[in-house]
Amino acid sequence: MEHKLEQLLQKGLSILFQLREPFMKEWKKVLSTLKYRKDSLVDEFNVIIQIVSQQVANNKISSVDSFILSLHTEWHNRFATKYDENESIFLLTMIENIFHKLLSVNVSSTFLDHQAVQSVFSRILDQTLLTQDIEEQNQKWIKTIITTNIMPIKWIAVVNKEHEEYQVNSVVCSERNQVESHLIEVSTSLKASQIDHLSMAIAKLLGTKGQEDTMVRIPCLNDTLLIGLENSASPITDHEIEFIRGMYLRQLKLLHLENKMEWKDASLLFLQHLLRSRGADEAVKAITTGLVEYMPFNRCALFMYNHFEGKGIGVSGYNVNNPSVQQIKEEIFKLPLIKKYFHTLNHSHPLYFADAAQVLPKKYVQEYKLKSLVVLPIFVPTKSKLIGIALLDKGENSQFEVSVQTLTTLLKFGHYAGELLFSIRDEALQQFGSSNGVLTQREKEVLKLIADGATINEAATLLHLSSYTVRDYISIIIQKLAAKNRTDAAVKAIKMNLIS
Repeated sequence: MEHKLEQLLQKGLSILFQLREPFMKEWKKVLSTLKYRKDSLVDEFNVIIQIVSQQVANNKISSVDSFILSLHTEWHNRFATKYDENESIFLLTMIENIFHKLLSVNVSSTFLDHQAVQSVFSRILDQTLLTQDIEEQNQKWIKTIITTNIMPIKWIAVVNKEHEEYQVNSVVCSERNQVESHLIEVSTSLKASQIDHLSMAIAKLLGTKGQEDTMVRIPCLNDTLLIGLENSASPITDHEIEFIRGMYLRQLKLLHLENKMEWKDASLLFLQHLLRSRGADEAVKAITTGLVEYMPFNRCALFMYNHFEGKGIGVSGYNVNNPSVQQIKEEIFKLPLIKKYFHTLNHSHPLYFADAAQVLPKKYVQEYKLKSLVVLPIFVPTKSKLIGIALLDKGENSQFEVSVQTLTTLLKFGHYAGELLFSIRDEALQQFGSSNGVLTQREKEVLKLIADGATINEAATLLHLSSYTVRDYISIIIQKLAAKNRTDAAVKAIKMNLIS
């Protein structure tokens, strides 16, 4: 299995290389639309893309791991190690969707090609962006290290290096060394060009007045642990240093593996859940229930874009009044959400809003008692097409926040849901759309005869209608089903179970 996955990754990397030139042309167009994103990572991403593109042209990248390592190395050498992960996810997804768009216009490309590209970008997300909540985890790990009592520790500070500057990430004091909270806050804001200066400043803030602590410095990958010991402590041994380093690194590794497994497990369970659905009704229910069952939300409402009418229509709700959701029909480009965030949604990026009233009409906010809200684009990567959205929250009047990992996982959920919904889109729109999209009994009779091979004149004779009337019926049917011609209309109608 691992060998097959590596083959898929290598195939995806090969596709990225093959499409380098058309991608660069598309990326140049996209750049002009991204200038509105103030304080974004667009410029940094553009620099990395140009560098990697040159490496690809010179055949300097041989594997997916070396490709990702080159991204890491270039980023670390040129930019800050900390960045806005939401913004990074948005830009990475936009880049991935450019490749899907290029594949979709290539008649020789297959669904496996799209999956291969997806696998490469999933690996990038795995190895570079699932690092959220590290500061909170640091606090827990450091407390654990202190409570082992392997040595008389007064405090531990975790220091990161960005560019040529050292910065304190977190500080934890032992229960025996109580320090005022404002001193800890000051300590966590410290920066210095030399770690020695940083160590002295922290010792003065956290140490006992008039005394100097014994200081120990332990490098741990990109972090450095600064440890303040009790004055009476014996010199720390190499064995003790290695024990603490090993303990810290193990916990870092465990968190990384835990994040990867949670993300992959949730995505796999959701995909399996969707695959069991048959027909439009089961599909939309599977999407709404799955988004609640496998993600940290309590309610979900699913909407599709009805391209027949240019409206957004409610198709399914979970833990909300389903009939009321299905009655919703809005001209979507008049909605604040679409007006302001269409560009972001059209690149499949999930959005979190602390206040739903910012983006939804007041009547819906009041009716469903909305507070915080997550908007998930239902996006079809293989077609580079946005076909709907899902609204998610944690219940009536619920205020909440979401982690980067949740948004990252939702990204894939939206892709899986998009592929399923696109496969039954005509049936779903017919079932949940307005009455204008539903075929009348007479229209079904006309179409059934046409599907059975009858000519217009033969259908007119059998139905006791004029040939002109039958032609009018066929024109209306073609329009309702968004078909190319009468044959295409018959095929769609059979697929949608409108006729047998």
